[in-house]
Amino acid sequence: MNEAQTITTVKCARCHQAVEKPIYRTIYFIGFDSRRGKRASMSENLPFCSAEHASHEQMSREG
Repeated sequence: MNEAQTITTVKCARCHQAVEKPIYRTIYFIGFDSRRGKRASMSENLPFCSAEHASHEQMSREG
């Protein structure tokens, strides 16, 4: 049974390359709340290959 286990690979949210030890960071952004029909502050916890990619993703969502 151990040989049949599937190993899922995590991909970086920025460069989409497979990562052995991902760094998870919370990214904050302004999204659309469909229930209220307004813009709202939202966040996502995403895997990254480096702190630099996490920082670039946050900056790109800030505008």
